[in-house]
Amino acid sequence: MTRDLPALAANQFDLIVIGGGIYGICAARDAARRGLAVCLLERGDFVGETSSNSLRIIHGGLRYLQHADLRRMRQSICERRLLQRLAPGLVRPLPCLMPTYGHGLRGKAVLRIALAVNDLVGLDRNAGLGPALRLPPGRVISRREVLQLAPELPTAGLTGGAIWYDCQVSSSERLALAFLHSAAAAGAASANYAEVTGFLRDQGGVTGVRVTDRLTGDQLEIRGRAVLNATGPWTDTVLEHLGGRPRPRQFVASKGFNVLLKRRLFEGHAVALAGHVGFRDADALVHKGVQHFFAVPWRRHSLIGTRHLRYTGSADDFAVTGSELDQFLGEVNAAYPGAHLSSDDVLAVYSGMLPEAGAHTGADVRLQKHPTFRDHRDEGWRGLYSVVGVKWTTARYVAQWAVDQIARRMTPAAGPARPESAPLPDAEPAGPDPLLSRDSVRGRDPIAEATIRRLAAYYGPRAEAILQYVDQMPALARPLAPDTEAIGAEVVHAVREESAQRLSDLILRRTDLAADGHPGIHVLAACADLMAAELAWDSTRRQQEIDLAETALRRLHCRPAPRDGAHEIPPESPALRPVTTSGVINA
Repeated sequence: MTRDLPALAANQFDLIVIGGGIYGICAARDAARRGLAVCLLERGDFVGETSSNSLRIIHGGLRYLQHADLRRMRQSICERRLLQRLAPGLVRPLPCLMPTYGHGLRGKAVLRIALAVNDLVGLDRNAGLGPALRLPPGRVISRREVLQLAPELPTAGLTGGAIWYDCQVSSSERLALAFLHSAAAAGAASANYAEVTGFLRDQGGVTGVRVTDRLTGDQLEIRGRAVLNATGPWTDTVLEHLGGRPRPRQFVASKGFNVLLKRRLFEGHAVALAGHVGFRDADALVHKGVQHFFAVPWRRHSLIGTRHLRYTGSADDFAVTGSELDQFLGEVNAAYPGAHLSSDDVLAVYSGMLPEAGAHTGADVRLQKHPTFRDHRDEGWRGLYSVVGVKWTTARYVAQWAVDQIARRMTPAAGPARPESAPLPDAEPAGPDPLLSRDSVRGRDPIAEATIRRLAAYYGPRAEAILQYVDQMPALARPLAPDTEAIGAEVVHAVREESAQRLSDLILRRTDLAADGHPGIHVLAACADLMAAELAWDSTRRQQEIDLAETALRRLHCRPAPRDGAHEIPPESPALRPVTTSGVINA
C-alpha cells in the first residue's frame, strides 16, 4: 500500500470512499473487485477509531431471538461462516457459556429452545468449512459442569448453563488490514491522514472532494463520479461541508467500551455475566430485565464488555472517563464477585461510538439495530451517498449492499459484486516450520523460536515478507527491547508495506506491541528510531511521535510498564537504523 496523495489528485475515480474503518475498507474492496476505480481516504489511521473497539467476537446473533429478528440472525450466521472461509487463520471457533437461573426467561427450558432455534437457523453454518472451523450444536449442561468452568459464579438459583459456539478473531486490526491489502490488490488506492474538508460540485451534483494532507498541510482536490461517506460517528460532520440548511442527524452517538484485564477470569470459554442494574431493550419482544456482560479469553487476558452509555459530546472529544470505568468494574464485581476487579487490573480500555436508534429517549441506550443507506440526491447532491453500519460481523455484507445501491445508479451502471471464492491472502493459516528453516533465521545470531512462532501466528503468510527484511539487513532480527519478542523488521515492514505514518499506527494497529498494555518507553524509543530512519524524521519529530504515542496509550487507559530508566526517553540509536531503498519508502 503506497500513500501518494499527488497521484490521487492526478486521477479520476469512479468512487471515492471517505472513512477508513472496516465499513469503508470493505466498500473500497468490493467496488475495486467490480472493476471500478476506487480511492479510499481516512483522516486519521486506518481502523483507528470505532472499528478498533471490539470484544473480538464474530457472532451469529443468538441474542436477536429476543427481537424475533430471524432475518438479521440468518445474515449474521452467513457472514460469520464467510469470515471463517475468508480468514481461517484469524477467525476461529469460540465456545460461549450462559449460566441459567431459576425457571423463567433465564432458565434451562427457555435457553434449550433458543439453542434449538439457533441451530435450525444456522443449519448450514459449517458448509464449506474444514474440521477445525466447524461449530458444534449448542447444548445445555448441568449445574456441576457450569461450576467446573466458572467456579466462583453466584450459586443462588443456579440450575446449569447453555453452551453455544461463535467465533473469535485473534486480531481485528490484522483482519481489517487483510481486507485493505485485498482492496489494494484489486486496484483500490488509499491514503491515511487525508482529511476531507469539502466537496467539489457541479450543477447540483458532487464531483469529488477537497482534501488536506494532515502530515504536510498540503491541500488538493480528488475527483470522482460518486462519493460514499462511511465515516461512522463523523457522518454528520462530513456532511456539514455541504453547507446549506441544517439536515437531520444520521448518526446519534452512544458510548461503548470494552476492558482488557491483566488476568483471565475464565479459561477456554466466553462467559455471560448477568448485570445487577435493571435494563430494558425497547425493541425486544422478550425482556430479561438485565444487561449481560461477556468475559472473553484473549491472549493471556480477559476482554469484558460491552458497556453502553449515553454520549452527547462531539465525536472529536470522545473519551471514557475514570469514573465510568470504575462504575463498570463495580458492576462486573456485582455480577461476578469472584473477579475482585479494581482499576489496577485494567491493561486497556477499547472504546468507540455506536449509533442509537433515533434521538436519546428513556433511561437506557437503545442501539440502532439495522444499517442505513442514504442517497443525497433528494437533497440536491447527486452522486453523494452515506452508509451507517452497526457491527463488525456484517461490515462486509453491508458494504457490498451499499456499493450495490451506488453501482445501479451509475451511468453506465457498474457490474455486480464478485463472489467470494478464496481466502484473503493475508489471513490464511501459516505454520512456523517454513520460517524456522530459513538461513537468516538459523544464522550466526538466530531469531528465537518463540519470536518466529509469534510472527507466524500474528501475521500469517505476511511473516515471510517481514523476514525478507532480515535477509537484507540482519540487524533487523534484534528484539526491540530486552523483554520483548518484537523485532526491528516488523517496524520497517509496517512503514514500507502497510502505510504506518505515525508511531501510534505502528504500536496500536500494525503490530501487537500494545496488545498486552503499554509496551514500555524503551520499546517506543526503539520503534521511533527505526521509523525516523524510514520517514526522515529529525530529533524533534521523533520526540513528538513518542509523546503522541504516549497520549494515545493514555487514551486507552494503558498502564505503563515501568522499569529502571522507564521515564527517561533513550537517545537515538543509529546502529538500529536500516538501510533504506530509494523508491520503496512511503513518505
